[in-house]
Amino acid sequence: MLRNRNLYDSAYGSFVGSNKGYCGFRNKLRIRRFAELIRPAKEDRILEIGCNGGDLMSHLSHFSDYVYGIDVNVEQVSKANSKRIQYMSATALKFESDTFDKVCSFEVMEHIADITNVFQEVHRILKPNGKFIISFPLEFIRGQAALFDAITVHKNVSYDRMLHLHKLTPNRIRRAIKDIPFSVSLSVIQFLPWPTFIMVLEKGSSVGQQAIQPRSQYPNAVLVQHLVKFIFGLYPGRKSMRT
Repeated sequence: MLRNRNLYDSAYGSFVGSNKGYCGFRNKLRIRRFAELIRPAKEDRILEIGCNGGDLMSHLSHFSDYVYGIDVNVEQVSKANSKRIQYMSATALKFESDTFDKVCSFEVMEHIADITNVFQEVHRILKPNGKFIISFPLEFIRGQAALFDAITVHKNVSYDRMLHLHKLTPNRIRRAIKDIPFSVSLSVIQFLPWPTFIMVLEKGSSVGQQAIQPRSQYPNAVLVQHLVKFIFGLYPGRKSMRT
């Protein structure tokens, strides 16, 4: 559960989900990239954890007939007024086992105290060979990526560490899932627009399947190289989404 749910009210949801200014630019960039990662198919059952107002869901609904979302921001859920968006905690998912083909959660895991519980719940509701696609910010200090939100919405710089309860890394995620039969099929850094870790976890077809966890494509030395490329505008372009 979130440590302090009143952090996530209508003001916060409207700000981070804005389609104007910096947040608008950031959200458009993220939606495009996240849709590429999800690769929604018409019959896919997709769940977004931390869907806010449902902008990504709306985009995915052009490609899949079964897109659902949950959030703990009760004001945003009420405002969305959609039967497909529910008020629900990711640590206690009210769905039957083996329900979804894909679950996604972007820039959300760092806000949740018990992330291992989330991974257990997501593994339960995923179908065999289902995928859990997640992203989380690269932070050198916990809360660094939430400074803008803390200052703009809450008018208090110290709220950054109330918003971000973890400084996550791919290795931290691997430790959290070490007893859960997920395999890591992708672990990269993208710029959206700031450095962001992206991981894709796959549920094995057999409950007893051992998780295979490859090393990140971008270890520290290579990360520095990619940061330099980004600064000088040399970071490679992205492929368009295929449906």
